[in-house]
Amino acid sequence: MVKVHGKAEAERIRDELREQRRPSGPVGKAEEVEKPSGEGAAAIVADGADRIELDYTEIAEALKALDERQRVLEAHLADARELGAPLADGKGPVSVPMRRSFARRGGAEEGGVQVALESYLAELAAFRAAIGLVAEQHGRTDEAAASTVDAVARGNDER
Repeated sequence: MVKVHGKAEAERIRDELREQRRPSGPVGKAEEVEKPSGEGAAAIVADGADRIELDYTEIAEALKALDERQRVLEAHLADARELGAPLADGKGPVSVPMRRSFARRGGAEEGGVQVALESYLAELAAFRAAIGLVAEQHGRTDEAAASTVDAVARGNDER
């Protein structure tokens, strides 16, 4: 911790910290930066076929991974609710404004951590529902196509 004695000293310390954080070498331009790679960066490449194939095992694994993310967010939300309890005020001149600020940021009001986590959970639930719906619809389509092919094949066998 650093004790600051006046505005001029605070500005000097701020400028020193900025200088320390400034990149030492040349900064690259956007066109020099490599394209993203790894998880989530795969491009969809058309192969001339007029179909989309889903791997239902991969979808189930993705939903399991999203379940884990949901559990993590729910744990953070529980912690945020627990930490949202009011704290005792100190004796300094900023204690009351600090208490209000922390209560707002950690609380369930607009801009608070709890609101943000609840929003993330709602978005995650909507995302999971969308993935589940797509998998269900594709499954029904696959089953309908398979039964049509079977019916046609049986009809040809009977002739």
